[in-house]
Amino acid sequence: MNDKTEPHKTHSRRLRAIMFADVVGYSRMMAADEEGTSLRIAALIDKCEKLGIANHGELVQARGDGLFFLFESVSGAVDLATEVQKIAKEDNRLLPEDQQVHLRIGLHMGDVLEIGNQIVGDSVNIASRIESKASAGSICISAAVYEQIKHKAKIGFEYIGRIELKNIPDPLDIYKISADTQVALMSASPRARGGENTASSQEECVIGGKPKIAVLPFANHDSNNDDDFFADGVTEDLITSLSRFHALAVISRSSMFIYKNREVVLHQVCRELGAQYVVAGSIRKSTTRMRLTVELYDCRADQPVWRERYNREIEDIFDLQDEVTDLISAAVAIQTQSASRTPERIQIPALIESYTLVLQGQQKIFRYDREQNCMAREMYEAALSHESDYSRAIAALSRTHSLDWRYSWTDEPDRALDKAHELALESVVADPVDARGYGELGFVKLYRKDHDACLAAFEKALHLNPNDTDIMSNMGDALAHCGRSEEAIPILNKALVLNPFYPDQYLWYLGGAQFNLKRYGDAVKTLKKMNSPSEGRRLLAACYAYMGKKDEAKYEAGKVLEAYPNFNLDYWERVQPDVNPEDTEHFVTGLRLAGLN
Repeated sequence: MNDKTEPHKTHSRRLRAIMFADVVGYSRMMAADEEGTSLRIAALIDKCEKLGIANHGELVQARGDGLFFLFESVSGAVDLATEVQKIAKEDNRLLPEDQQVHLRIGLHMGDVLEIGNQIVGDSVNIASRIESKASAGSICISAAVYEQIKHKAKIGFEYIGRIELKNIPDPLDIYKISADTQVALMSASPRARGGENTASSQEECVIGGKPKIAVLPFANHDSNNDDDFFADGVTEDLITSLSRFHALAVISRSSMFIYKNREVVLHQVCRELGAQYVVAGSIRKSTTRMRLTVELYDCRADQPVWRERYNREIEDIFDLQDEVTDLISAAVAIQTQSASRTPERIQIPALIESYTLVLQGQQKIFRYDREQNCMAREMYEAALSHESDYSRAIAALSRTHSLDWRYSWTDEPDRALDKAHELALESVVADPVDARGYGELGFVKLYRKDHDACLAAFEKALHLNPNDTDIMSNMGDALAHCGRSEEAIPILNKALVLNPFYPDQYLWYLGGAQFNLKRYGDAVKTLKKMNSPSEGRRLLAACYAYMGKKDEAKYEAGKVLEAYPNFNLDYWERVQPDVNPEDTEHFVTGLRLAGLN
């Protein structure tokens, strides 16, 4: 009788983010220079191991040319992947091309099975196969990972397609992210994407005779990183203040904040954004005082126009912002021989606490997440508990209720829309010269189907702030729903120029206007440029149906049902805010032809 028995192996199943990384061209490099290649790769792998452990990753395997990590959260895996690619890029900077080490990385989220000391399962296989689809220096991710991180402001995405993976039964939607924030978000820019439907003046430094100006995120030189929001708020307010000058074309906030925490070369920023002027600065804040340093740089002359340093009490921040705004606009006016009337001042909060709470709320609301939206609402409400008539807080609070309605984050959508309307009206009463309130009012009026009031609100908002691209794009969408799609297209194209790293909604608004005009081919080209196609799939399905592309229409309709299992065409027909019933019928018929009901 054999006394030896197989030791009992424990089994456990866990939900984990899975990361695979390996060296591209490993065999070729080893054949050319075995010793040197081994040393360079070993050094990089060692750095990756240490970083992974520091990011709370679990190292499963480290082989000669690659790594296998598990993480409890997707964000941990993404942080490691992006950091690793940055390190590899930096290490390669001074090496000859044939000695550079390039990694490819694949990420997936799913159940893993632990059997003894082994980690196995379908999810592990999928992550490994996704890695094989990545090119040198890139990161490929599954839809499961994408859904977890798609609203992270500093990450850009490119939809690769529905890809068949070796030994995986069904094809999967695969996306690519970039380790370098700028490169990632450039994939969403008009120049990177190309296309005839975006404005072609990206490289020009003027729009309609107006010089383009960009405001870089102010650096926070405080030792407390928690005060980053204050530096961000000063930047955002300066962008908003400059935007109100009709003689300037100001690059939007969302395009500028991708440069946050990055070392930049000013003339390079000018080239990337097609700007003539760049504003850069820093802020150091204590409990009661602050030091603000500001520089205005002329990209054509390749030299600063002026720079200044201010030491002030923290409560003086609002007066200082006005002062800096006036100096910048005056300097640009002198340089360009243009002048414009200084806009009326928007409301200044009485208490720095109110301002701080609104800035903290802005950090939450731009993540477009249900929980973060609730947290932002609490901060705006807290600000209003200090100052009940603070219009900026009221407008922001209106936005939280609009988002509840737009994304179905509430069981009472009609009540949410009514509340957003009530607050938007309250905001414009509190401060009649702040564009934010009118922008919120325009959005709510559209979906309440009060079309004339909607357009009047947007026109007023753009008069007060002619460079706000979000308001611009929302007005373009409103014009399309008001039967004026031909007028909508140039406004939407202008928004794409002023916001080079525009969000997807600009594209589906443009695609909607093109669809209304029965330019289905143009609409498909536009919608295909979206980083995430999810919000554009209804339009794509209808376009393909009218184009006679039944398979494509059926596929897009299927993806709509995957995302919205309870999709109801009758409900969708009711909420469409078109002024012309034939426009709604045109859309609904296209959806029905695609197989949606």
